[in-house]
Amino acid sequence: MIAVFPGELGKPRPAVILQRDELLGLFSTILCCPMTTHLIDAPTLRPIIVPSPENGLQEISQIMVEKLCPLRRDVIRQQIGRLTTGELKRLETALIHITGLGLASAPRNEGENGGKQLP
Repeated sequence: MIAVFPGELGKPRPAVILQRDELLGLFSTILCCPMTTHLIDAPTLRPIIVPSPENGLQEISQIMVEKLCPLRRDVIRQQIGRLTTGELKRLETALIHITGLGLASAPRNEGENGGKQLP
């Protein structure tokens, strides 16, 4: 889901909500990644999202995965759209790169640690 929340200096900013819909009412905060129209050359870490009727964006934007943050539910203003399956896949890849989650079961480079597995 893409929603609008107040950003730095009170400027409204789109954000991607990362929690499953079923969990949105469970906590007082919602896990989000803000978006920006200030593009940088890091599409693997900051997926680019092109405006579409489905996502409700007005400009080409990047998801700032490295700025993952919890927001109080009451500051989120409205839902403006949803990401496609392909966009969600790129976001998932970026989250794995930024957090390292999902890498625990991945094979390690043999050059690391003398080829030994870490506990």
